[in-house]
Amino acid sequence: MTTVGYMRVSTHQQKFDSQLSALESYGVDQLFMEYESGRNTTRTELNKALSALKPGDTFVIFKLDRLARTTKQLLLLLEQFDNQDIQFVSIQNNIDTSTAMGRFFFTVMGAFAEMEAELIRERVMAGLEAAKENGVQLGRPPEKNKVGKAIDLYLTTDLPIAEIARLSAISVPTLYYHLKQGNLPLRRRQKE
Repeated sequence: MTTVGYMRVSTHQQKFDSQLSALESYGVDQLFMEYESGRNTTRTELNKALSALKPGDTFVIFKLDRLARTTKQLLLLLEQFDNQDIQFVSIQNNIDTSTAMGRFFFTVMGAFAEMEAELIRERVMAGLEAAKENGVQLGRPPEKNKVGKAIDLYLTTDLPIAEIARLSAISVPTLYYHLKQGNLPLRRRQKE
């Protein structure tokens, strides 16, 4: 019977240190690691880890949020493990599905993980809404100097649109957008 470990971080700036230490201490036989968002359900290394599992094996992670971000994902995996006679262990959450209590805690912790993710999302949305209400312009700031230069060239020269955009370091669609916003008459299309 094999013990398969899985580690995940979302970005290359994050480290595997604590996960690696815990999984090595647990005594995994095979270890899979990847840089991928937990929301992504098609993770290459996770799929490899799951494919390596055979009946009687144990699948070990450091913490639930390293495996999935929603209760649905977690419960589907637990059902898959149960159907294939695979044990599941989450070291940090003290979950071991070889026991009834472990299966119960797995379900409860999955619900908490999903709730936490939803609360974070709600806080971010509330923060964005508050910023909008306070007049903060969200998104990429307009490049007023470049746009101004482009409009000036448009009004004072016969240069083609593509050349004006290139000289002003903006895109053609951005130039057209600002011409439309300024209610400026558009030239007839030229061969550019």
